[in-house]
Amino acid sequence: MLPKENRLKKNSQFTYIYKHGLSKHSKFLSLSYIKTRYKPFKVGFTVSKKIGKSVIRSKVKRYLREAVRLELSNINNGYNYVFIAREGIDQVSLSTLRETIIELVSKAGLYKKEKIESKNESKPEGSI
Repeated sequence: MLPKENRLKKNSQFTYIYKHGLSKHSKFLSLSYIKTRYKPFKVGFTVSKKIGKSVIRSKVKRYLREAVRLELSNINNGYNYVFIAREGIDQVSLSTLRETIIELVSKAGLYKKEKIESKNESKPEGSI
């Protein structure tokens, strides 16, 4: 579950990000984001009635929250984010949602890639 300190809750917060923030788009999601000076960055989700009935919308929001929770450590914490669901998102798996979120945040230049160092260091040729 997404921690409480990382959730956008107030309508005014969503509206401010929509009006003053920047946007990136993909096939199933749109991302609006804005720089913040408060440390626990916040994430919000919007799923309109075009997506489906309440059961489907709730399922989509749960999937989005889980996908973002898995990527919290890799997302730049100097910004607040709103993910807006687009039509067709209800047919997408959790892994595809996660990839889409990574793609959008990377497109915005706010994804921190963790460097994985290989344990096997290459040896020069001719050495044993």
